[in-house]
Amino acid sequence: MLRHLERTPVPSQDGVVLSKKVQRDISRLAAKLGPSADRIEGRWQRRLEQILSEKPDTSKLRALSAINPGAWTPLLAAGKFEDFFETVEYHARRLAKLDLSPTQVLASVTEYQRRLLPEVKRLFPEDSTTYLLALEHLYFSIKLTLNNAYYQVRDLEATAFYDVLQDQLETLRVKDLLQRVLETLMRTFRANGGVILLHEHSADRLEVKAWKGVSRELAQQFDLALGDGLMGEIASSGAPEVIIDVKTDERIASANIRAAFQSLWAIPLAVRGKVTGVVALGFSHEYHCLPREMKLFEAIAERCALAIDKARLMEELRDREEKIRALGEHMMKVEEEERRRISRELHDEVGQSLLVARLYLEMSEGLVPQTNKRAHEKLSETRSVIEMTIVEMRRLISALSPSVLQELGLPASIRQFVKNLGRTFPGRVRLRMAQLENLPEGAKIMMYRLVQECFTNAVKHSCASNVSLQLSRRNGSVRMRMQDDGVGFDLAEAGRKRESFGLAGMRERVALLGGEIDIQSSPGKGTKVSIAIPV
Repeated sequence: MLRHLERTPVPSQDGVVLSKKVQRDISRLAAKLGPSADRIEGRWQRRLEQILSEKPDTSKLRALSAINPGAWTPLLAAGKFEDFFETVEYHARRLAKLDLSPTQVLASVTEYQRRLLPEVKRLFPEDSTTYLLALEHLYFSIKLTLNNAYYQVRDLEATAFYDVLQDQLETLRVKDLLQRVLETLMRTFRANGGVILLHEHSADRLEVKAWKGVSRELAQQFDLALGDGLMGEIASSGAPEVIIDVKTDERIASANIRAAFQSLWAIPLAVRGKVTGVVALGFSHEYHCLPREMKLFEAIAERCALAIDKARLMEELRDREEKIRALGEHMMKVEEEERRRISRELHDEVGQSLLVARLYLEMSEGLVPQTNKRAHEKLSETRSVIEMTIVEMRRLISALSPSVLQELGLPASIRQFVKNLGRTFPGRVRLRMAQLENLPEGAKIMMYRLVQECFTNAVKHSCASNVSLQLSRRNGSVRMRMQDDGVGFDLAEAGRKRESFGLAGMRERVALLGGEIDIQSSPGKGTKVSIAIPV
């Protein structure tokens, strides 16, 4: 490929490439070459098929001819170098879009130059060196212009792919992605309007999901059942279509669409061979889609289809996660309500019954003669058991539904829990809590339950001497970090045990609320639990 160079300054303006003297020499040369241009052109064309290793079609032949100096001898003779190089650049870009390689174009240009050399010597026998040098300067500038034109086309393609990638990375919702992709396509191909239609399987039709450069009413006129009209036919066949004049195509039934555009490009969006939609671009003027443009259009459409499919899947996943999270919150709420109900029943029924039993027992002690020491001992033992049961029941009631959690908040509840735990846990507990005010009710309950579970595991299973607990709120999450110096355990082995409900329950609770949990432990090295729950 031609080596990339910065765009050449206009030679006729600054003389960086073509000096004033060279321009004058080229103008004289062009004036003399005019009558011979057709003959040179014919010889060049006869060699073209061999040079290109293919027979050029009319479009390629016309563009190749347009970058030869002989085609523009009047411009060069008049000293209009800026117009000449603009023309060369335009047709060079067209050659790039016609998918002729830079090597082929350079070979064509070189062949034409070779045909010019003997003609220059014939026209200027006494001063041919001067004009051959001027011709060499001209061709050097032509090759720079060709290089710049090919670079522009390749740069446009690279930019388009980069933009589509950015669209995919920066958007989360299908609707936003479709709009940005459409804008990228219209900018790349300089379209005046465009729509993206997606196949809605429930209705078995194409529905407009994004539009630009057209009104909503006009965009909706592209909606069609599969197999109907141009869009429906493309969705059914999976083949792209380029309509040069929409007024002559009977498949475009909408008079408004035919009035808005002259040319229309449309291409299917397909994933794994299955058409999921159609992209249509409209042009207010006649616009042929050249081979390289169609390849680019197809490549971008393929990339877009994959991006849209991925965005759809991600959107469905987010919706499902949201439903699961809502279900989890509902389950937690039901669980807490059930805990409160059991707590009330324990307090109102069992608690009252135990208090009455203790009262009756105390009354019975007064009825038994003091001389019956054995009966008094049994009654005293029974009363002690009842009192211990009352204390344990109150602890259960507090654990099931801690009133302090609603009254004083999470920090106070945890401090009270740790204080009560100290009656049965001889080790040391360090607490560190910050920024836990105004937490949502669900988050407070969840963190309290997780703290309960972690401490229960540490006390019952870890045989820990020291336990540290940190609670904080940052970056939109409540975070808990708990660490003990207990015996630890093998995570993989614990995961295989059916009776390890504690760890599984914690993971399930956290997952239901969209949080993250990390448990680190190994035999003899204690346990560390880190939890983050979004609020």
